[in-house]
Amino acid sequence: MTQTETNLIEQQEREALVAEWLKATPGFFERHANLLSEIQLKNPHGDRAISLQERQLGVLRQQNQALNQRLSEMLRFGSQNDKTQGLMISWLKSLLLAKAELDVRSAIADGLATVFGIELVKLVDGQELPGYCGNAGEAGDALKQHLNDEVKSLAVINLPSVNAQLVLASHHSEKFTADMGSVYLDQIGELASAAISRSKE
Repeated sequence: MTQTETNLIEQQEREALVAEWLKATPGFFERHANLLSEIQLKNPHGDRAISLQERQLGVLRQQNQALNQRLSEMLRFGSQNDKTQGLMISWLKSLLLAKAELDVRSAIADGLATVFGIELVKLVDGQELPGYCGNAGEAGDALKQHLNDEVKSLAVINLPSVNAQLVLASHHSEKFTADMGSVYLDQIGELASAAISRSKE
């Protein structure tokens, strides 16, 4: 080990001891408040030296900005969730009000297009399309024949009780991705199946 490395290790050990002592002596800076302005630190955003007090204020500002950003994101997601929940309730109401099968199918397609904000919702009967959720370019030929060139992502929901598949397609690639959970889509499929089955009775 070189002398430089030895000196560095010794310095780190001394600094650790100082840090532990300061944490164990919380009243130190209260009794020596002048040190807060006298100790000079390197400014992380420039060459000018700043006091310990100024550096702490900078750290607190950064933490405050990060917290504000997280809060804004939480509020945005909460607002989006509330909006989606309201749209789902409207969709369910339209399914309950529709009586004839044609009206039920129309309510399914129109409502889900609004809930997901997508350009294409299609009920495909009598075919065995593979379940899928992800990029349109990676979908099989059996699925692509039901899409147009503008579709970038899609999800296929099986409705086995009515021998049909529900195709949801979007012009945006991030709308349906391979890592999305299927529970929400499966629940939508169950509701659509139940509505169609009821209209056939």
